[in-house]
Amino acid sequence: MGVPVGPRSRQPPVNPVLFARYPADLLEELREYKRQSERLGRIYELHRHLAETLDMNAMIAAFSRWLMPYWSHRLLAYRHFGSKNPLTAYVCDGDAQRELLPVALDLLQAPVNGMAHGQVSGQYRLFYHLWPLSPERQESLLLLHGESMAQEGSGFKVLTEVLPDLYGPLQRTLAYEELYHQARRDALTGLVNRRVFEERLLLELSKAERYNQPLVLACLDLDHFKAINDRLGHAEGDAALQRVAQAFAGMVRDSDLLARVGGDEFAMVLPNTSLDNARQLTTRLCQRVADLNIRAPDAPPLGVSVGLACWQEGASFKQLWEQADAALYRAKAAGRSRVAH
Repeated sequence: MGVPVGPRSRQPPVNPVLFARYPADLLEELREYKRQSERLGRIYELHRHLAETLDMNAMIAAFSRWLMPYWSHRLLAYRHFGSKNPLTAYVCDGDAQRELLPVALDLLQAPVNGMAHGQVSGQYRLFYHLWPLSPERQESLLLLHGESMAQEGSGFKVLTEVLPDLYGPLQRTLAYEELYHQARRDALTGLVNRRVFEERLLLELSKAERYNQPLVLACLDLDHFKAINDRLGHAEGDAALQRVAQAFAGMVRDSDLLARVGGDEFAMVLPNTSLDNARQLTTRLCQRVADLNIRAPDAPPLGVSVGLACWQEGASFKQLWEQADAALYRAKAAGRSRVAH
């Protein structure tokens, strides 16, 4: 029995033009889906790497490693200009750090209004690209590389695509580092707090033991500070502590550690320093505090007594602290505003 043929069973005529165009459109659509999928995959991989750390240098290093297969570079640096002391994080390949870091800092002197690029001056056969990372232009990202025609390469396109995705994690890390910084600083004087002091002293004790280097611990306690608080009020007492902290900070080396460890108590870790050199430094500190001429009515001027302890092989944190503290009491007993060891 044959199949009836009628109006309902008839198929529309095939349009040869549509049939010829459809496969090409479909292929292009599939290619676009593939490109989007690859882009999302790259972004997901980047976010995964950035989420693994809250340390700024580690984050920049993770971004550099992620970027390297797409755009080979010699140095990647980030700078935030929103604070008094600009924060800089960078990662550099191999032994070029000493040479290229000054170049990077020179290029990162000020924020940029838009993407900037050019050749690095001097002996380097390098090129740079600079991008602002925020609408306020308070942050810049710098790439040093060897490609003169980089803007025509696929790596340039990849980087410009993911820059917006880098901004959020960097902001999160900045917020974390600000909280971390605040947690490790004394709010009144800006000096590091006792926790940081103890961590650093343990580290320096380990280095002194390993390399057989001298190490001195200094305990400092202000003299006649109570009279200022009692007679002039706590606001004047706070102002006196701030002035003393600034005076101390202006006289210590970058390698030294100065901390506020109590109300009117300070401590210093002096790595690779002999007892004689420590005595000379702290004697100058005593004189500097005296020169501030801070005093309450009918009371002696503010001073500082210092106790020194020089590390001896095998001495522990506790032993070194007890020795410096005992020397401090000897300085107090001998008339105050002096150094004892």
